[in-house]
Amino acid sequence: MGRFSYFFYNFYLIVLYIILFIIFISQIQTFLDLEHQSTAYHIAALTFNIPIMIRSFYDLGKSQEERQSPQWFIWNRYLLAVLVFVVNFSLPASNVLEMEYSIILTIIFGFCLILFFFSTFEHWAVQYHDFHLSFPKNAKVTNLQIVGLILFHILLVLSFLLIFYICPNEFSTYQRYQNNQFLRKACHLINIMSIPLNYCAVLAWNSKKLKFKGIHPGTKRRWLGVMKKDQKGKWVVDAEPEDHRFFVV
Repeated sequence: MGRFSYFFYNFYLIVLYIILFIIFISQIQTFLDLEHQSTAYHIAALTFNIPIMIRSFYDLGKSQEERQSPQWFIWNRYLLAVLVFVVNFSLPASNVLEMEYSIILTIIFGFCLILFFFSTFEHWAVQYHDFHLSFPKNAKVTNLQIVGLILFHILLVLSFLLIFYICPNEFSTYQRYQNNQFLRKACHLINIMSIPLNYCAVLAWNSKKLKFKGIHPGTKRRWLGVMKKDQKGKWVVDAEPEDHRFFVV
């Protein structure tokens, strides 16, 4: 991705996280009476601060600069798409199931939000000053895969319509009724917002090479190039500069 695409995609991830966070707060409020609605904001604040504290302690404890791993670069794209998929199915399911199961699904939602924060931070790659990876310009998604993505999201729409169709007409509390009406719109919004994530996941699946830039560990000079998998399945530098030794991540 170019510089513009990089910043645009990261901005998109922030917007998606904020939307999920707002939905998470609304979901918590369904379990609380009117006098304790503010508790939802305390729980949400804790969910937001946990990954920040963990990441801060990790950064304080590391002894050297990190270099972005090709394996984690690929799997991180899969992880983000899976997390949003899990969240998007836990939301309508929590309205169909009994209260105790709904609470469990909401906890799963919160755990997914924590992982989403970590995954988004990895997407930004601001901590990888010495070695930063990205998709090459020739990375593509096939026409068949595009059709598959379209059908996948259409099936999700139909699934949500079916789930909300079998939702009970009466709810135990007015908060649950309001949340049900809110989720009918929120699930479709998340489905649309998750399209770029799924596209990037497929792009990662197709990628046989990755572009990198950073600092060469030996010469300490600026280092640009491409990585690919060798016959043993290891990611190695492809077509390295003559003045750089062969380097395996």
